[in-house]
Amino acid sequence: MNNDVSLLRDAMERTVDDLPPLPDLVAAAAVSGRRRRARARLAVVASALGVAGLAALGALALPGGGTQAGVAATGTVPPAPYRTPVHVEATSGEPEEGSLNGLSGAERKRFEEFQQWTAAVLDGALPDAVGTIRPLDSSVVAYQGEKDGNVFRVTFAVRPDDGVAAGPCTSVPEKGMTCETVELEAGTETRIRVGSSGSMETDATSMAFTYRGSDVLLEISPDERTGTSAPVTAQQLLDGVRESGLLDVVRYADEHPLLEKQVSVRGG
Repeated sequence: MNNDVSLLRDAMERTVDDLPPLPDLVAAAAVSGRRRRARARLAVVASALGVAGLAALGALALPGGGTQAGVAATGTVPPAPYRTPVHVEATSGEPEEGSLNGLSGAERKRFEEFQQWTAAVLDGALPDAVGTIRPLDSSVVAYQGEKDGNVFRVTFAVRPDDGVAAGPCTSVPEKGMTCETVELEAGTETRIRVGSSGSMETDATSMAFTYRGSDVLLEISPDERTGTSAPVTAQQLLDGVRESGLLDVVRYADEHPLLEKQVSVRGG
């Protein structure tokens, strides 16, 4: 299992290696957004690996030649703050999918490192309005963002393909539900759905697709307590996943599964 932890760390490093260059002329907002994503990816690698001497890498990877605060002075990338997992009391006797309870020491470490990596990358993929993403301590698929008094549950699950054909991607305008199928990357189509969740007044935004041998679901749920819909449009979700390192996370989870195969009807 220690080998799996090493593979996870290698995957984190590849996330930084694969950062694409930006065109010379882009809108200021796009530059700012991508700088934030690049910093998030660099920071989580530094935090997980304890890497020193990455000043040159930081200067190359951050758009515009910028570096993280403190890099120029110290010659190292300061570790990202550890994202303390959120504790949520179980509401039923049934264990959550991907539960961290009962795992061996090495396997639990792999799950927790995966959550820290995923939370940082989700921070770069999702709009600021979702808030800082933190993992939940109950399950490897469970995260949440908190902003301005709102709490948004984020589900990110990569499980072995269950072989169940997806149903039609259908929009129901009269109920405020939309579903569209778009190309995420060459050869990979995703269904993006925006529709009511919990009540007719609050919407969730989700993305579901098959990647290699895995079914992937990313869903941002509303805060039903405050009656606030998930602050993510379909286009924001699509752009965020494309531009962040989230597919690197998916690739790792596909090659080194954290969930068991289960027969279910796919979202969308």
